Amino acid sequence: MPTDAPDRGDLREIGKQAVRAEIAQRAVILLDERGFDQTTVEEISAAVGISPRSFFRYFPTKEDVALADLMPMGRLIEEALLERPEEESAWEALRASLAPLERIADADIENVRRSSRVALSTPGLRARNIERHTAWAETLSPIVARRLTGKKKHPTMAADAITQSALSCLYVATAAWSAGGTQSYSSLLDEAFEAVAGI
Repeated sequence: MPTDAPDRGDLREIGKQAVRAEIAQRAVILLDERGFDQTTVEEISAAVGISPRSFFRYFPTKEDVALADLMPMGRLIEEALLERPEEESAWEALRASLAPLERIADADIENVRRSSRVALSTPGLRARNIERHTAWAETLSPIVARRLTGKKKHPTMAADAITQSALSCLYVATAAWSAGGTQSYSSLLDEAFEAVAGI
């Protein structure tokens, strides 16, 4: 008898995550079409086919449905950064560590672009987006600092500056890409990183 089969708790969690993803995807379509502030939780719930009470079982606030995928993406960046070759500069390693986000975007351009557009559509959401990036930086900066030890007088401070700059490049490139146009996400990220590197 296999010992690696998921238990009932795991299956329930898998099911919950699948439902959560489906709600988020449908909600983002509505939020993009109607506008975040103009769309109520009741309207989202009706479009998804659930009650508002059920909606709040999956998302504490309407803002959370628009920003649902940001923390898992931070973990993907962290894992990619840890795998980068030691001979790369911190800046090069940070740029390369965004490859998982590029793959996600390339695999589903329309939906990822729509999600990004909604996540940047209001001052409140933009502020929450920046808060998530700050949380990412708390994880990424110590990894960057290890690359700078012995190279910088204050490696922790330098790592914070480099990491926050990289996340700012990610922010502006994502905003430009979500607005439309023909340039790929990768090329816009390259352009943003090169602009800062060239200062």
